Amino acid sequence: MPKIALLKQPTPPADEGDGDGDGGDGEWEYALRIPHTPLGPGIVRAHVRAVLTRYRVHPAVLDNVQLVVSELVTNSLACTRDSVAVRLARTRSSLRLSVWDSSPQLPPSSPGISDVDSECGRGLWLLRGCADDWGHYVLINGLRATGGKEVWAEWHAPYSNE
Repeated sequence: MPKIALLKQPTPPADEGDGDGDGGDGEWEYALRIPHTPLGPGIVRAHVRAVLTRYRVHPAVLDNVQLVVSELVTNSLACTRDSVAVRLARTRSSLRLSVWDSSPQLPPSSPGISDVDSECGRGLWLLRGCADDWGHYVLINGLRATGGKEVWAEWHAPYSNE
């Protein structure tokens, strides 16, 4: 069963009709750790949609975040036999998604698709096209208990003005 952890107490989303439109001014952070299962990407997409809808993230950004998280989790599950951790964090000006897995192997810095019909190589192209910024780093043992790597993506001004 997936574990959902609230890492930082969020400001409750604003009620409809209060005029601020951003779902609250507070910073928040949610984390989801999923077991190594083919159901993982779907579970994460549903979790991300629920959280970001509640906080009134702009629909186009929400769709991009869902696509990116699905790709990153799928890649992480393909690289390791361990669980994968997903984190969503809001600051006043941005939304950050990060996906951790236990493999220290970083994705290529220059993604390439050798064949349009290839099963591999599209994830980083999607990441680059959908996010405002992205990156990755290896985690040293101690920073997280098992080391591994984290791939992150960030969106600036992701909140709807509706």
